[in-house]
Amino acid sequence: MVVNDISGRQSLLKPPFSVGMRSGSVVLEPGESVGEHKTEKREEAIIVLKGAATIVCEGETFGVRERQLAYIPPECLHNVFNKSSETLEYVYVVAPV
Repeated sequence: MVVNDISGRQSLLKPPFSVGMRSGSVVLEPGESVGEHKTEKREEAIIVLKGAATIVCEGETFGVRERQLAYIPPECLHNVFNKSSETLEYVYVVAPV
């Protein structure tokens, strides 16, 4: 078993501690984004811990609040934005299909 603190932008879990899953925590200040990207043939779950996220996935926009989870399917070009006036904190989990 592996236990990590969640603070700031960091990798929480990835191989060799897992078989193929990766996870991390992200903190975005107002106006920031993570940048457009794909997770290729992997699924991604985004769990908002604090604040609100705006996620654009293949051109469609979704609002995700605290204590909500967003599912990003494989091959989906996406970006996570903090368009609010508060700090956004979330955890992501990426796993092979």
